[in-house]
Amino acid sequence: MKFYRTFNFIYYRSKGASSEFVSVQLFKSYCLPFILYATEVIPLTKGSVRLLDNCVKQAVAKIFKVYNTDTVDSVRQQCDLPYIGTLIEKRRLKFVNKLLDIPHLARLVV
Repeated sequence: MKFYRTFNFIYYRSKGASSEFVSVQLFKSYCLPFILYATEVIPLTKGSVRLLDNCVKQAVAKIFKVYNTDTVDSVRQQCDLPYIGTLIEKRRLKFVNKLLDIPHLARLVV
């Protein structure tokens, strides 16, 4: 719910910029954090990841006014908006690596 509220606010405010790439950059900066919040520590099902990815697809379709699935995927690739599962895995790896870098936690693991 908060994602859609944030996206709609940014989308309508950035319409005046007359550049879709401004909207995409604002989307990456403000909306993706709502989608990805705490995903590195919560195990998500494939269905949940697909649901989150659908939010990104709908946002890209609305920004660029394209609704064909292949076109949306192509636009996502050009704008560096990969599949949300990929972003979640990167965040999870970064989180685990940071945990292992803490000296007192590394001793507990061994």
